[in-house]
Amino acid sequence: MEWITVTAESVSEAKDKLLDKLGVPDGEAEFVVEDEGESKFFGLRKTEARVKARVVPRRTEDRRDRKKVRNDRSSKRRGRGSDGKRSGAKPAADGSHAGPPNASKKKDKTPLADKGQGRTPETRADKPSKKQRGRPKVQKEEIPMDQVVENMQGFLDGLASAFGIDEKADIVQDEENIIGHIRGQHGVLVGPRGRTLDAIQELTKIASFKGGSSPARLKVDVGGYREKRAEALATFANKAASTAIEDRTEVVLDPMTSADRKVVHDALADIEGIETRSVGTDPRRRVVIAPLIED
Repeated sequence: MEWITVTAESVSEAKDKLLDKLGVPDGEAEFVVEDEGESKFFGLRKTEARVKARVVPRRTEDRRDRKKVRNDRSSKRRGRGSDGKRSGAKPAADGSHAGPPNASKKKDKTPLADKGQGRTPETRADKPSKKQRGRPKVQKEEIPMDQVVENMQGFLDGLASAFGIDEKADIVQDEENIIGHIRGQHGVLVGPRGRTLDAIQELTKIASFKGGSSPARLKVDVGGYREKRAEALATFANKAASTAIEDRTEVVLDPMTSADRKVVHDALADIEGIETRSVGTDPRRRVVIAPLIED
């Protein structure tokens, strides 16, 4: 049976089309996925999946031959010959049954290490571990700062275009800090509590460094969201600090990103009578505001 190739939005949809063309159920078809399709720019663009299939060839072996093969195998497992008689057991001279010729042989319990077919714990210790045999670390090439800026500009411009934003991103460089601004209020790029924006920032770092290294610190902002959020966090942190002082009890804030936690720590650094600390592990790490109790 010849192969048939189709394209569709997904692999499963392509398989359904192939089954309709071949006219057989799923269990009687053989599939080969040539291209699963690629999602680009957060799913806004996607290439089609390409799959080929054919009907599974059926065996033409005669049923009688298959039955004969099964009977021969069963006879061998029971220790009988093809004539149905037990083989390997001969009567002794006094008429008693001597049993199978190999019945007197004892099972060899020699350790595999003594036979040269295994390794004892001592011999295994001589073999270097995977970590010892690991590849040496490859020193990443440092990307020039102007190249990082160029890569960042290209990625953010392509991202904005994919979301239907006509304006290009503004790149501001301050020593080792590089900030990419996308102007306008675009909630889809920010997401709940800025989580989408944080993901975009991580992708921007990957695209800007392209497998290399750089001392540059990259940030991405949309419509001044990060500045507004920092102001709101500082106001909220000051209210929480007042509560901690008045009630003389610890105030535990909701989990935050490292950037948001830094905003809280910095906002409360000059307030007397409290201390701040971070507890937990990401992504559930949070800030605790505690009053200083005098002895």
